[in-house]
Amino acid sequence: MPDKSATRELVQLRTGRNLEDLLRELYVDKRHSQEEIAKALRVHRITVGDWLAEFGISRDDRGPVELPA
Repeated sequence: MPDKSATRELVQLRTGRNLEDLLRELYVDKRHSQEEIAKALRVHRITVGDWLAEFGISRDDRGPVELPA
């Protein structure tokens, strides 16, 4: 199993995106769960949680859910 830095590099190579920007888009903007992101990136959910913590991305960043009128 690759180490964490190798995993990060693999994800960035596969997606062509900066990992922090990608996580902010998926978790904050698109409101995907950690499990959904992990499946999409082919990593463990705990890895996604570690990355979110490392970049200071939290549930609070997501804001309230907007319900249709």
